[in-house]
Amino acid sequence: MRRSSIIMLIAAVALGLIAVLFARTFLSSGDDAGSQTAAVRTVPTVVAAADIKFGEKIKPEMVKVVDWPANTLPQGSFQRLDELTMGAGRTAMRPIVANEILTENSLATGANRLSTAQLLGPQMRAVSVPVNEVSGVGGLVFPGDRVDVFMTRQPEEAMPYSELLAQGARVLAVGSDMNVGKEKPELVKTATLEVTPLQAQKIALAVTVGSLNLALRHFSDESRMRLQTAQVMDLNDGTITRLVRKPNSGGAAPSGPPAPSAGNSGQAPVGPGVVVMRGTSNGTTSSFESVIGK
Repeated sequence: MRRSSIIMLIAAVALGLIAVLFARTFLSSGDDAGSQTAAVRTVPTVVAAADIKFGEKIKPEMVKVVDWPANTLPQGSFQRLDELTMGAGRTAMRPIVANEILTENSLATGANRLSTAQLLGPQMRAVSVPVNEVSGVGGLVFPGDRVDVFMTRQPEEAMPYSELLAQGARVLAVGSDMNVGKEKPELVKTATLEVTPLQAQKIALAVTVGSLNLALRHFSDESRMRLQTAQVMDLNDGTITRLVRKPNSGGAAPSGPPAPSAGNSGQAPVGPGVVVMRGTSNGTTSSFESVIGK
């Protein structure tokens, strides 16, 4: 009897110790959770209550206020509904999905009309360039894309050439459409680009003396490269080519080998060589170079 009482006493003490350990663990985890909750500070933030389309005026039923962690809040957010709906109001500059935080960059002040000027960065300019199915990349250029701008010119006094005018220019609008959520390609006559004042000056001149082409680039491609002027003689993959000269104006091929120049020994060159022809017509000097071989 005495032995069983001792065993029961030991079991009771053990259970009591286990209960104390469980209590301490539970209270400790509760304190940690409370401290973590207290460490995360939230602030009222305006978000979209439903999907908002491009160009829609912000109405009170379209937005709501939620508590958002202050340390993850994007710059330019709003804390009160009246900041969006009172006065001139705001207009969506791009599609906004439900529960997305509204920011100044996604909205335009005033609801009368949307202006491309509100999309421009500081010290930047908007310039429109003519495009067609070829120069406009088949209608696959959309607002928000990045493009390079090339000019091609065929002057009377020289061979045709191409120059790079601008790199990574942001497309603000295609035709009159500024919707960055545009999904279907469309052939338009103009594209409006965001460029620097110097690039705007070059493009304005290039439109009058040559034709422009847009080259679409990847969103994340911020690289800049220096390209030399490309001419007709550069249109190969680096291999040596042979050019066949046209017959003379009378239609008859020249008879016999060309007369040797005073600087050689009277023998025709053997193997590959370079032939340079220069002449004048109406006071305009022109040149033609080719590589010929036997």
